[in-house]
Amino acid sequence: MSSFVIPVCQNISANTVVVSERIDGCGSYTSVPFSLSPTDPNYGSAPTGFNWLKVETSNRFDKGVTVEYRLEIIGNYPNGIQGIRVRAANNTLTFSCAGCFVVPQCPLPGQLIVNVSCEEIFMNNNVMLSYQVDVSNAGGSPVDNVLFTDTLLFSNNLTLGAIAISDPTLEINRTVPGRILITGNLGTIDPGGGRVITFSVPVVSVSGAGEYLIDNTASVVSSVTQATDFCTLNLDAVQLRADKCCNVNGSQIVYRLTLANTPNSPDTTARIVDQLTIPLGLTVQFNSFGGCNGTFRSGGEVPLNENITGPRVIDIVCNNLNILQGGTAVRDIQLTIVSSTTQNATINNILREVNVITDFQLDLGTLNVPVTVDTNYVVTISCSNPCTPPVNSVSTQMITSSANSYAQTFSDDCNCGNSILNDSDKW
Repeated sequence: MSSFVIPVCQNISANTVVVSERIDGCGSYTSVPFSLSPTDPNYGSAPTGFNWLKVETSNRFDKGVTVEYRLEIIGNYPNGIQGIRVRAANNTLTFSCAGCFVVPQCPLPGQLIVNVSCEEIFMNNNVMLSYQVDVSNAGGSPVDNVLFTDTLLFSNNLTLGAIAISDPTLEINRTVPGRILITGNLGTIDPGGGRVITFSVPVVSVSGAGEYLIDNTASVVSSVTQATDFCTLNLDAVQLRADKCCNVNGSQIVYRLTLANTPNSPDTTARIVDQLTIPLGLTVQFNSFGGCNGTFRSGGEVPLNENITGPRVIDIVCNNLNILQGGTAVRDIQLTIVSSTTQNATINNILREVNVITDFQLDLGTLNVPVTVDTNYVVTISCSNPCTPPVNSVSTQMITSSANSYAQTFSDDCNCGNSILNDSDKW
């Protein structure tokens, strides 16, 4: 045997290698010369990514001996499987089998990976934007001087508050409206290692209803590798408008509740709380709650088409009103005045509260709430056969006994106009 070659990582330099030999197991190891080269006249080209480490015997021993070789390399190199080659006389022999010869191969280059995750956290109609950026090295070599950049872009209709960030060494730049820039140097990231950066920023205010996209892009760059990832949040800001009116037909009153989406406001689901007060002296029957629920303030469900004598306070709750973008929801509350023991009374109806109940939406409030409609009940007394000439003085008892009939007038002062209702019941 005149020489042999072993494939070693092409990044290994000669000054980090020591090759020693020992003959017949005797004595200590003695350093011997070697060479590193990608090619050799006898062995050809080394495998891709390797150099030949070549040792020549130079007639240091004869036939019939056993020689051990020890290869020492400074550095951290993963194991690789490669064949070795031997030159015997004029023959070049290759020794290769699965898993037989373990050699130092080059580590994989560093490979940066970045993953961005984000969410909106809603609490008490306040919104917090929360972000997590995971930076890792999936390669086999350290990555030095990793530069980090995170860019948050948002509408000028949004006002964002102060940022809370996990790494205080990172620099935050807010000089450009609608942009927050986070930059810094993450240093060296070893193979399998990484950094986790978290930050959060509250939404302080929204100037108008709409659907607002908030884009976040994070990138890491080094001299050998780079990576980018992004995350987009969609913040829904909802604003509704409430209106109320009434119509009178005979002794029947209809209160109409209208809930409309303002321009640019997205689809939503809302809840209405309406209050209706039956005054002392009136007895009414509710004919319909328009799909809503009516309960007495004192407790219990309000029955339909049964006499209810005032004073009573009725709470009317409309749940799960689906209001599309640009759409309107309408609910009609219908009641009938059955009888009265008073000549003048007012039924008060007030829309007290509207709430957006869709998860993950910011409620900007409802315009025109509270809104009130009052319905006045008025009784006037008249004589169907007045005296001619008029009597100068008539006692109350005489009017009461001589009157044949009276007319009841129901008038409403709601924004739907005025209506006159006549009841020809005899006294």
